[in-house]
Amino acid sequence: MPMWGLVFGALRARRVQALVMLALAAVTAVAAGIAARAADTAAENAVRARVAAATVAERTLRVRGTVSSGDRPEDTLRHMSALVDAPVDGRAGGLRVPGDLVDPAGPRRQSAELRSAEQLCGNLKLRQGRCVGADGEVVLPEELARLLGVEVGAKLVHETGLTGVPVALEVVGIFTPADPAGWFWAGQDGVAAYTTAATVTAAEATLTATFDAVLEPGAFDDAAELRAVLDRLRNARFEVTSGAPALAEAVAADRRSVHRGVGLEEAQILLFGGLAVAVAAAYAAQERRGDAARLAVRGLPGWRIRAATAGQSLVPLAVGSIWSPRLFAAGVVIVAAADWSATRGGVTDLMRDVRPRRPLAAATAEVCALGLAGAALFQIVAAPAADVRRDTGFGLAQVAPLLVAAGLGVLGTRLLLAGAGLYGRHALAAGRLSAALAGLTLGRRRTAFRIVPVLAAATCVLALAAQDWQGGAAARADRARVELGADRVLRVAPVPRERLLAAVRAADPGGREAMAVVVTGAAGPSPVVAVDAGRLRAVAGVDGAALHPAAPAPLRFTGTDLALRAGGDGNRVRVLLAADGTGEQAVAEFGPLSHQPEPYTAVVPACARGCRVEAVEADRGTVELRELTAGGAMVVAGDVFADPARWRTTVAQAAAGIQVVQTAGVLRLGDAQPRTQRPVDSRLYVVDAPVPLPALAAGGAADNDRHDQPAVSVFGASVPLAPRPAALVPRGGGSGILVDLEYAARITAVAVGTVPSAERPEVWLAAGAGDAVIARLRSAGLDITGSDSLAAATARADRLAPAVTALGDVAGAGIVLLLAAVAAFVVAAVDRRDRDAERAALRRQGLPRRLLARVERRTAVVPVLVAVVLGVLAAVLLRALAPPPVRAFTDPWPVPTPAVQPLALLVAGAAALVLFGAVALVRAGRR
Repeated sequence: MPMWGLVFGALRARRVQALVMLALAAVTAVAAGIAARAADTAAENAVRARVAAATVAERTLRVRGTVSSGDRPEDTLRHMSALVDAPVDGRAGGLRVPGDLVDPAGPRRQSAELRSAEQLCGNLKLRQGRCVGADGEVVLPEELARLLGVEVGAKLVHETGLTGVPVALEVVGIFTPADPAGWFWAGQDGVAAYTTAATVTAAEATLTATFDAVLEPGAFDDAAELRAVLDRLRNARFEVTSGAPALAEAVAADRRSVHRGVGLEEAQILLFGGLAVAVAAAYAAQERRGDAARLAVRGLPGWRIRAATAGQSLVPLAVGSIWSPRLFAAGVVIVAAADWSATRGGVTDLMRDVRPRRPLAAATAEVCALGLAGAALFQIVAAPAADVRRDTGFGLAQVAPLLVAAGLGVLGTRLLLAGAGLYGRHALAAGRLSAALAGLTLGRRRTAFRIVPVLAAATCVLALAAQDWQGGAAARADRARVELGADRVLRVAPVPRERLLAAVRAADPGGREAMAVVVTGAAGPSPVVAVDAGRLRAVAGVDGAALHPAAPAPLRFTGTDLALRAGGDGNRVRVLLAADGTGEQAVAEFGPLSHQPEPYTAVVPACARGCRVEAVEADRGTVELRELTAGGAMVVAGDVFADPARWRTTVAQAAAGIQVVQTAGVLRLGDAQPRTQRPVDSRLYVVDAPVPLPALAAGGAADNDRHDQPAVSVFGASVPLAPRPAALVPRGGGSGILVDLEYAARITAVAVGTVPSAERPEVWLAAGAGDAVIARLRSAGLDITGSDSLAAATARADRLAPAVTALGDVAGAGIVLLLAAVAAFVVAAVDRRDRDAERAALRRQGLPRRLLARVERRTAVVPVLVAVVLGVLAAVLLRALAPPPVRAFTDPWPVPTPAVQPLALLVAGAAALVLFGAVALVRAGRR
């Protein structure tokens, strides 16, 4: 009979073994092929998620250049746009000139740039009036209009200094940014009034040309090209600011990380598939010893005998590994070696049922396995954590789970073989027949434990992948909570801080579900997050008591008719007020004052529902303040006016321009002329908030190099801080500052020297807060423009490269577990003939069928249990010695979650035990 006829006849006779080899090869090849092809898709998905989660500063280019009014600034803008040849989603050019806005009808002056900006009208929300439509027209931010005290229709002049020409302006609109956190307004830093380009050019001064562009995701595919764009701009003598090259580098690193992680999984699958093929080939070769003997009797040469026997494994191997030439090449070597080892020797040796033992070969293999496991452990312990995660090739550290678990399996097998035999003898002496038979059978059935290292290695791989995924998922969820701030965050249209506070408190009077928040400086390195500190623990889980210590009570009153008992030099006194619930500012003006103190009256309609006294100021000269009443009720008594603890001068950028003398029942204010270039603040402020302002500062955000009082810009004013260190703060992460919103608003409300600041009002909701709270917030007058949630933030993090790689590890580990289960099935199937013979002999000696079935179940399950326990122990050891090869984050964000995850170990161990135990029990039941 031709050789191929012999091979195919043997395959028909041993269909199960052939199908198992085919399945092993096919599963390995398909899984490895899918892993290789999935790398590109996974990398692109991770890159898109990375770009979508990037900050505005990372996605935009800011180009600035100096140009004269007479040098055709529009040509400079076109040149900037031409040099930015990367794909962009949006672009905006403009012109700027510094100077002051002056109200010709009054004394108010505010430092502000005059700007033009493309796409302006599409990126603002008008509060009054309309957008700019002609030269000479201007629109003002709401805060700037408030500081100047102007409305639509007001006439202003922009003065650029001695060399420039004053530009007459008409206010046609007052606006707030449509999206303060968007790319357009991120480039519009500083205080500015907006007009047409021709109006800016009319100043006849040195201008700043600006060009801002937000890049498309495809622009970050080539970091070198992005750097070349920036170099071209800088070579053209333009100033360029952008985080795009750093983001492009991060994108490239993400791609490498995903490809490396998936590549490791592919290599691991191929390695374990090869190991499973080796086990199947070795046991199949043992079954073919009789075939080799019969062929030898017929006089066939050795090479034809081995070709005929090895062909029974090579044919299904070739069919199954058609998608993986590497697996087939390795399988040929494995199968040839297995058949040579099993079929060498003479006819007499091949015909023996009892196979010859080769203790030296077995001992050599076990020593090699233990040596490789020890070498892998040494490399892990000796290498720094950074080297474990670095792309250093495929050394022992990369396959440490397989080596360590297999080494433990070998060591555990040796110990348990001896222990099983000893247990069986003691049980026999004690008369426990089933336990004795199980122990003695396991002690002499060495083949039952040969699969233990394979099962232990598969369990270890799954346990490691499950631990890394759970630890990374927990770290990502923790980070998402810190960066988001609360379980849900509602974005609110621009609204005064006091109105935001009042609306949230009215919607949630219990203070357990909602909290008012204002974020400033979100685009900078140290964002300032102002929160309603009394609700911080209930909503965000952070103790905010230190942010809101006791402070003097505000000077509040209700009524429209005010009376001030005062005296002066013919000057006037103004009392600055804030309406309760809205923060609307009002001024009560008294005077002119005479030298003899007497009552002066003023009517303030805005205080019909209540007001708070914020500050007092007077014209030049000296004034004496004695008491303030509202509708006959005392508001500020003489002893309060005379109390130094209830009044303070400025804390903002301005210099104090007032002298204060307090005597019994009298507050005397006089002029001071400080020698400074800074603005002068001649107001005296009510102390109803602690100064310095208490704060939680993360990462040294409040530190300074001058070793003086720490200060930070809060709502446009430089406020001194009393910081307390914190590892992380909600929304600010490792570099933010947390302050109390109510106190911060009081300190900065009317301070001279403040500048309009980019603010993002929000409402944070606690876990469990329902839609009823949102409905009450809308009823309280808040315009909710968007929302975010912890679940959505965590889902975004789960699409980034580290999470994608960790998920691929889990999928690869599942394939490895399946391959190990098939290998275990092969071992059980091959051992079936010997086990059936043993069972028949015991039945002839009178042992009950039920007793034998119990012994079979025990002897089948014990190796599986040993392997799973050893695999879990190996996973614990590896994670205790070294961190996961894929860090949960690509940046230095701290990862507090422990590397050893008990729940993940339990789930992985249970999954392995169920799968392997089911295979073992099925084979035991069939016998």
